[in-house]
Amino acid sequence: MKTLIITLVIITLTGITTIILSLKSEKQPVSTDLTIMRDITDTIISEPKVADVVSFFNMKQWDGASFRFVDITDVTYNHTYEKKILPENEWMGNEFERAKKVKQFFSEISQVLHTAKTKSKGKDKSSVYIPIAHELNRLSQSTSQKRILLIYSDLIENTDEFSLYKKKNINLLRTNPKAVSDYFENLTPLNNLEGIRIHLIFQPTDPVADEQYKLISGFYKTLFESKGASVEITANIN
Repeated sequence: MKTLIITLVIITLTGITTIILSLKSEKQPVSTDLTIMRDITDTIISEPKVADVVSFFNMKQWDGASFRFVDITDVTYNHTYEKKILPENEWMGNEFERAKKVKQFFSEISQVLHTAKTKSKGKDKSSVYIPIAHELNRLSQSTSQKRILLIYSDLIENTDEFSLYKKKNINLLRTNPKAVSDYFENLTPLNNLEGIRIHLIFQPTDPVADEQYKLISGFYKTLFESKGASVEITANIN
């Protein structure tokens, strides 16, 4: 009898261990932290689309996601829209309720992007570096497995203190980019950006604008990659 009891206990423990190991082997939910920054100081910046967001999240049913939308304007601090959906355990969740939550999440993102389109564009000044640095530093503290920043902007800094519309500053950027990066980092130092994906998105309208954007976007690419980020320069997402 004693032997039988011991055998049953061993079988039970083995079964429990097998279940636990199989649950651990299941793909765990992934969290994605994605921010879109859109420049409204220029009237020709392209508009982000819901399809852009969906393609970057690439969400599975139980994954979590955080979406932020920030305008780049003529001031340093701007209103931020934020939407979230928390990851869930598929063994504890309800598939139909989860599907509703995911649909609602993307519906809210669509509404944010629609609202953003109604904002007037065109500003005399543009504060670019500091808002981007603030968002990158926030992403550097995020615990999400995937961290992504999409920047829709020509990246032309134009404040009273430093303007890339001035020939001397463009020449400085061309001949001594470290001096410019030192100036920017004295304003707001960048954290370690390891693991963050950055997409610089802008389509120049003529050869002059193209050369200018290649210079400025190349500067930012070098700066961000020196902090550990991966950077892609592109005219559009899809």
